[in-house]
Amino acid sequence: MRKLRAEMHRRMLGNGYCARPVGLDCHFESICESCTFFQTTIEFRPILEKQREDAASKGQTGRKQVFDGLLARLEETAS
Repeated sequence: MRKLRAEMHRRMLGNGYCARPVGLDCHFESICESCTFFQTTIEFRPILEKQREDAASKGQTGRKQVFDGLLARLEETAS
């Protein structure tokens, strides 16, 4: 049960998970994806969509908005 509870709060990253406990604030939430130097391409769309779904399923609205914006920019550049 402890393992299941811990998995509910892990944050999905591009290459793994952040296991920071939910009760601890993090100033670096989605830091890479919100950095002005971050670049992504259409090849990463499935990963970005999974990260957005992960954030939405855990009620992480700020993190979901980061991925919503990245996916919207991908759509704009693909058009």
